[in-house]
Amino acid sequence: HSCSSRGVEVERRSCPQASEIHCTTMSTVHDQYPDLVTNADLERARSKAVEHELVKWGPLALFLTFALTLGLSAFISIRLSEGSPCGEWLCDISVYGGWPKNGAEQIVFRTGFVLIALQCLVICCGRCRLIESWTCTIFYGAAIVAMLMMAFIPFYASPVHFYSAAGTFACLALGQWSDATNDRRASPSMTTARKAMIIATVTFFGIWFGAENFAEVDWPVLEYMAAFLPFLYFTTWSYQLLTLPTGLHYLLIKEMPIVT
Repeated sequence: HSCSSRGVEVERRSCPQASEIHCTTMSTVHDQYPDLVTNADLERARSKAVEHELVKWGPLALFLTFALTLGLSAFISIRLSEGSPCGEWLCDISVYGGWPKNGAEQIVFRTGFVLIALQCLVICCGRCRLIESWTCTIFYGAAIVAMLMMAFIPFYASPVHFYSAAGTFACLALGQWSDATNDRRASPSMTTARKAMIIATVTFFGIWFGAENFAEVDWPVLEYMAAFLPFLYFTTWSYQLLTLPTGLHYLLIKEMPIVT
């Protein structure tokens, strides 16, 4: 087949299942019809492909990093304390990451959160480029800074540790809400599910934070639920891209005249 550029509309988006639409990759179009797709278009498509893969698999690696950081910190803290460091069956995350003082668990905790921060930076920037909205990067950047402050300031050293944790959750919630609102490719059910996760995160953390700091009541289960939900939210990016028939680096070529 051959093709002329007359009447051809090229758009970067995922390819729907429609018989009148011919979907192919930029590289294929560039090889066959170099006058239709330039080298600059091809380079942009390759960049999009890299971002696509980062956002597809990155959230899964991020979730695993957080779970391993928390699990290893708790294991070391319990071993060094010769039992539960807080005297209960389940301790706050801050306790597992900071007690006993100057223990090996602090090294694991801080190293893990540095890795989490770096992964968040790369993944969130790639995500914001894919949905073409940079508003969320401001909130994600603030969340990363607050998260690192929380990791490096032990809970017993200063109340800044807890305020940094609150800032982390607040900024994450704002960033994820902006993400859910600006993702025009998400289905209504996906958008609703994402916003429900954000509301649940803020609710769980708010109840735990208020009870812990003002009522002196410890409900660590709520903290763990609030801590895992933002990472679960990120995995919806993976689900969304894994269920697309093609990636964002593909082309739609409408009304392509076919000459046999």
